[in-house]
Amino acid sequence: MLRFATWTDLGAFTFGPNDTVADIGEVVLTDGADTLWVRITQVGGETPWPWSYGICAFQSTEGRSLGSVKAFGHPNGEVVRLGVGLPPLVGTGRLVFEPRSFNLAWIRNGNPWTLSFDVRSGTSAGAGGGGGTVRFPFTDLTNDLPFVLATGNALANLDLR
Repeated sequence: MLRFATWTDLGAFTFGPNDTVADIGEVVLTDGADTLWVRITQVGGETPWPWSYGICAFQSTEGRSLGSVKAFGHPNGEVVRLGVGLPPLVGTGRLVFEPRSFNLAWIRNGNPWTLSFDVRSGTSAGAGGGGGTVRFPFTDLTNDLPFVLATGNALANLDLR
């Protein structure tokens, strides 16, 4: 089950040939959030022909604790997910975007890239947090050996059945 806050508009930004890392704006994650969804919408133009993608990340004093993701511009918008399965220790940071181009000469010839950014945070991990049993098949060269990986007291126990 996904739980999340409403979208927050961080504004529109135009990228040119000299842009490297853009500070899109401040982001405050909701309490216990382990995921940040970023909606990126290309403003104007049908295709970003000279642009290939950008690297999007949540950056705090802890670093890029939700990872980074390759993001593409699309006129109808696209949502990317930042998260590594654990909530960050620091929930306040900045959204950063590093535009990448196919060919810098095309950009210098007057093809800026304008994108708008919206964010929302929440949890995408299952409720509970710890305990329980995970089952999956294990195969060796002679036959299938199912086993159980049980977690308890922050230890993992392998129980071959």
